[in-house]
Amino acid sequence: MKAGIIGLGHGSRVLINSFRLSKVEVYGISSKNFVNAKKIGKDKKVFNIYKNWKLLVNDKNIDIIAIAVPAKFQIDIIKECIKKNKIILCEKPLGINILSINKIIKSLSYYKKYILMNYFFQEHNAFIKFHKLINKKKKYESDTVTVKFITQTYSNKKKMINWKSNSNEGGGIINLFFSHIIDYLILSFGKVKKIETKIEKKNNMEEKLFAIIDFKSNIKAKIFIDINNPKNIHSIEYSSKHYKLILKNSGKDYGKKFKLYYKNDKKRLFQSLKYRNQTNKINYDSRIFFTSKIIDQLKKNFNKSTQNNNLKRFQYNENIINKARLSLKKDKGVLINE
Repeated sequence: MKAGIIGLGHGSRVLINSFRLSKVEVYGISSKNFVNAKKIGKDKKVFNIYKNWKLLVNDKNIDIIAIAVPAKFQIDIIKECIKKNKIILCEKPLGINILSINKIIKSLSYYKKYILMNYFFQEHNAFIKFHKLINKKKKYESDTVTVKFITQTYSNKKKMINWKSNSNEGGGIINLFFSHIIDYLILSFGKVKKIETKIEKKNNMEEKLFAIIDFKSNIKAKIFIDINNPKNIHSIEYSSKHYKLILKNSGKDYGKKFKLYYKNDKKRLFQSLKYRNQTNKINYDSRIFFTSKIIDQLKKNFNKSTQNNNLKRFQYNENIINKARLSLKKDKGVLINE
């Protein structure tokens, strides 16, 4: 199989290496900056450089298209990929207009090639074990989960106003960070009943997000995201009546150094739980590793049932992300009616 990559920020930092780790040839690349694309092609030993993304999509030699552009441009590219019968790997969110998103997902339900979104935390063994431990319970009794995601984006550090700091272009906290959290929380706790969000800005740049989510499973989630803080912490604390599960890392790499703990105050017990830790053994960006695991799924023979399950998951995520945006505009909680 051969891959083409559109967009060379995340594309050059992660995707080229991810495809190669999955033993997929990176046949060609494209960027709006053709001069930069030629430089990256030379550095990364990719020999087919396209002046625009349509030329790349039209190339019959390419089987998989990876899209790494601002969300507002993704759907137009996906439409062309469908016309040319390509396998698709895209970034989250899928887009910024929920009507266009629902329309493209409906058309993909008839498509006979895979499309996957790059939600990599569900590929992480620490998250998989965390999810399995929680789901041993048959019933939740007003349990809570608290998520903290603290980091400093390059845009905030350099005080740069660009698409990554603009929620209307697919950037901002809800699109780039909250979307990942929603994906793994829905996996563990099911469908959402109500969501409310609040964002703090400084000099017109988003810095902090606070969110409260009520799940239909009787779980209440509290989410705090700070993207202008160099501490680098990602933690998920699940609290039931009798015990706590804590999943936490504290490093610049989003996927490394996660530790899983079990705490039971009644039994005076605090223990570290083991899981198959693959990420601490690698000496490169862990996003490369997790994205390669997603690419491995794209290499499998097409299965309609698998594709439909993927699309249901992505569509539900996109609708909840959109509700979070609406919550911000209304400055109050939004009920999810289904």
